[in-house]
Amino acid sequence: MQADMDEEIVHLKLHGKMAELLVQLAPSLYRKFVQIVKGKPILYVQLRKALYGTLRAAYLFWKRLSDQLIKWHFVLNAYDPCVANKEINNSQCTIIWHVDDLKISHRESWVVEQIISLLEMEFGKEAPFTKTRGKRHDYLGMVLDFSTPGSVEISMHEYVSEIINEAPYNMEGNAPLSAANHLFTVNTKDPVPLDESKAQLFHHIVAKLLFLWKRSRPDISTAVAFLTTRVKGPDEDDYKKLTRVIKYLRSTQQLTSNLTTSSILEIKWWVDASFATHPDMRSHTGGVMMVGKGAVYTSSIRQKINTKSSTEAEMVGVSDLTGQVLWTRSFLEEQGHKVNSSTVYQDNKSAILLEVNGKGSSSKRTRHMDIRYLFITDRITAGKISLEYCPTSKMIADFYTKPLQGNMFTKYRDLILNDNL
Repeated sequence: MQADMDEEIVHLKLHGKMAELLVQLAPSLYRKFVQIVKGKPILYVQLRKALYGTLRAAYLFWKRLSDQLIKWHFVLNAYDPCVANKEINNSQCTIIWHVDDLKISHRESWVVEQIISLLEMEFGKEAPFTKTRGKRHDYLGMVLDFSTPGSVEISMHEYVSEIINEAPYNMEGNAPLSAANHLFTVNTKDPVPLDESKAQLFHHIVAKLLFLWKRSRPDISTAVAFLTTRVKGPDEDDYKKLTRVIKYLRSTQQLTSNLTTSSILEIKWWVDASFATHPDMRSHTGGVMMVGKGAVYTSSIRQKINTKSSTEAEMVGVSDLTGQVLWTRSFLEEQGHKVNSSTVYQDNKSAILLEVNGKGSSSKRTRHMDIRYLFITDRITAGKISLEYCPTSKMIADFYTKPLQGNMFTKYRDLILNDNL
């Protein structure tokens, strides 16, 4: 509501109680436009203000807020226009935002207070701000705790409890692991499809788990990544796999994600691929990025093309993640950080040779992969990334390509979360 609509015309249909309330606010203005359909009042209106929750509203508010910050001499990050920076008192002030939720940081507390006052004068006319100060913040569903210098703890305990409490009675119990060995096995002979209500519940819970994975619980990612491929036609086997994740969450409700770093900025990536894992014989890519301890970024996704060997699958995995690797380095450099290195670790020497040597290691058998590995070779030559071999026994991304069991699951989970339960 802070932003006026632009040239795009958006109409809204109000019916029932909503239409009646609007008429009560301004009878002379709206009553003559009310239609009665099946005994209920219907009112069509054209929006003059951006309506919260619509994509257009998010864009219009971003435009208004970013224009205002630029007037105050902030500079938008070229790689993320929802991040703005300004040098104040020899230290950088950073504002990040998601729609209308802002997070402001600066070394000096008075600078933060000053920025809040400016924002309140500009945007607090319609309604007062809700704001918190200090080392602990509830932001976008996460609790961010900066109490320990050089680190941040990210937790979503209330959200986890909500998922567990919403789960049906047949998902009760506990489990030490988020998935069994047969996670990627699909019953194609005699599947038992879920009825409509159960399928909707399946979809709802998986969507909530996806939100949780991406923000604070990367330890459930492999199981959730598979379950997201099954939401269009889930069966009883898929429901049991979902049940396993809920039982695991119940056993590990207090787990948090902890990120720590040092003044030396070294970005490390581990990329792995599991060959022909899915029922359609597509492979699965896993990726982890760390800047110190704890996983800052994780990826667990089915590859979009079929490959003919594990080497090709590894190359597709690195190719798919190279964009994120390059963006991360560019974003941090735009924030004023000096990136000392950006290293990608792989456990397939054949793939590394192709990616490093380019045409020097090419043959007729690999020609169809030229674009992928030559792009990686070009970025290596430009000094943007470097490749290093990592033994399979130390490949952290293995956690995101297959359902690890026993001690291997616990070992990598503790590295990724930088947290011991």
